[in-house]
Amino acid sequence: MKSWFLSILVVFLIAVLSSCARNIPLEDLTIALILGVDLDDENNLIIFESSPVFNKEAKQNNETYQTEAKSIRESRRYFDALSTGKVTAAKIQVLLIGKQILEHEDWFSILDTVYRNPAFSINTRVIVVDGPVSEVVFSESKEEPQLALKLKEIIDNNIDRTRTVIATLQTLHRQMYEKGITPSISEIKKDKDIELAGVSLLNKKGKYADTLSIQDSSLLVILKDEQKEELTLSIPMTKLNEEGGIFHKNELSLDVSKAKIKVKTTYEQGKFHFNYKIKLSVNIIERLFPADNIKKNELEKMIENDLKSRFEDVIKKIQENKIDPMGLGIYARAYQYEQYKKVEDYWGEALADSNIDVSVDVVIKSTGAIK
Repeated sequence: MKSWFLSILVVFLIAVLSSCARNIPLEDLTIALILGVDLDDENNLIIFESSPVFNKEAKQNNETYQTEAKSIRESRRYFDALSTGKVTAAKIQVLLIGKQILEHEDWFSILDTVYRNPAFSINTRVIVVDGPVSEVVFSESKEEPQLALKLKEIIDNNIDRTRTVIATLQTLHRQMYEKGITPSISEIKKDKDIELAGVSLLNKKGKYADTLSIQDSSLLVILKDEQKEELTLSIPMTKLNEEGGIFHKNELSLDVSKAKIKVKTTYEQGKFHFNYKIKLSVNIIERLFPADNIKKNELEKMIENDLKSRFEDVIKKIQENKIDPMGLGIYARAYQYEQYKKVEDYWGEALADSNIDVSVDVVIKSTGAIK
């Protein structure tokens, strides 16, 4: 018994001491926080890597490199040769993908090494860049936080506000291989500053199909039943005829405090039928027209009609592109399995031929502290 105990103790001490011996000072590490992939004008694959600099004497906050390579793994040798410390990819926060990459159906295979590497975080945020990735990764400001943290905060804050979808390496992998849903990824652009542009919609092979605006992205998140605590919508009450003058007197802003989504799935006359029932509890947070102009129940009906029209426009765009970012294929498989199995390999076309109805029920819970 004692010999077993001594053997286990020796193995434990060796493991601890050897791990301590491998400890590397922080200033001797190059911790990659951003990985980027893009194509140049000649369709050559360009890989980017950005790491923070911990040396107090350094003039720049980040070390950012780019190289032409056949794969992400091949680019590692170039980055190792240039970096001042030992490179580690275990802390990468953001994966930037140029929209030019998404114009090709077979692009997803370039991420093979990312999924094979057990040290790579599956919670890494995946972001599409509308424009050259270089304009984002080389935009550095000493007055702002680290670029990786800034990008992550832009996406996470807008997820919390129900303005964009959740897109990580894990969700992207699922959406690429799950036949009942197509990928949707947050999209940014670089103008004077880096800002959210909306959501990129991809087809089943990963090819770019369309982009939803920020307002429409919020509606997509509701259709996906992934809304967070905060959601603000602005609605022009055009029927009030109060638009005259320099002030927009027909504007109404809502805070959606609660959203309840139900989807009924049937199959009739050779088509799938999906019926969305969306119930929203809202608070009025801004109203530029007089309260006397309209009664509460009339206002609720006007909001319902406006939102119903907006939901239908988003769904129409999705069906025209023969994609399914809502994941209605998962509902079809769950409730109409036999019919779904017949069309699962071309589900986008089947959904485009489906009937999708939306009904919206709005209840105004509060009109604010002051009447």
